Amino acid sequence: MNKKLFALIVLICSIVSFSSCVDDDDNNNTVSEEWKTYNDKQVREVSANSEYSPRSSISGNGNVYWKSITDFVPGDKPSIDRYPIFTDSISMRYEGWLYRLDGTKYVFDSTEGDKNGIPYKGYINNGLIDGFATMLQNMKIDEQTEVCIPYLLGYGTVGSYNSSGVQTIPGYTTLWFKIKLMNIYDEKKKEWIKK
Repeated sequence: MNKKLFALIVLICSIVSFSSCVDDDDNNNTVSEEWKTYNDKQVREVSANSEYSPRSSISGNGNVYWKSITDFVPGDKPSIDRYPIFTDSISMRYEGWLYRLDGTKYVFDSTEGDKNGIPYKGYINNGLIDGFATMLQNMKIDEQTEVCIPYLLGYGTVGSYNSSGVQTIPGYTTLWFKIKLMNIYDEKKKEWIKK
């Protein structure tokens, strides 16, 4: 498929998928009160759920709510006892989603989809949102977590825009991620920790 045609299809799908959470009478992507309320409710519900634990963000702007979903097979070697720091390079797998007003799950980013399952490799301080960076810095290699990130630790009141200037995630959006930390790059030894 032609790359330009594919990009146009993705752009149209992005616009259509979020039309229900953005006011139609404004041309400046104003988020509806219903969308704000819906996302605030998600955070209240997860914060009251005993399966999730709060974790203060590195920035001090609030909490993320997380739960472990690591399933170790008997005989697996244990996780390496080191947490990444903000300036570390890491390797991870993840899936990010949000819930639309009708309750359906919308996956907006994943290392498992169109990237052919290739893990993300990069620095924690290279453009990751506050809540995501906070969670990574509290994980050990081989751990897998599910995390709920309130909008203040995500894309804020403005939301996220693609390189064409089209809003892909509205402001006030509660984000959800499943993250598996696969490895940490040791800058001193110039090698990945897990071999």
